[in-house]
Amino acid sequence: MAIVTLPNQTAKRLSDRISALDPDLAHQLFAASDIVMGIAFTERETAEFDGETGAAMILAVKDLEGLAKAIPEFEGDRRNYCIIQNARAIARLDPFFEI
Repeated sequence: MAIVTLPNQTAKRLSDRISALDPDLAHQLFAASDIVMGIAFTERETAEFDGETGAAMILAVKDLEGLAKAIPEFEGDRRNYCIIQNARAIARLDPFFEI
């Protein structure tokens, strides 16, 4: 499972593309605040998101490679999402995780 985060404005901009993801690429989009507090974007990340802001959203997907084919992390200089790398954070944010 891959976990990426993006500002709410970016999620709205990408909403049609997220909705059109292959059904085999299990995915779920939700507000980060549903699970954790304190996800924020740096000034550099906000600039990379082309100034898009808003509450942090989480997009959990079955396969990062499948997501990147449909929606790349960057398109030109514009960022679409940040990939969460920390294993503990991924486990905490993964809505498909089963204990």
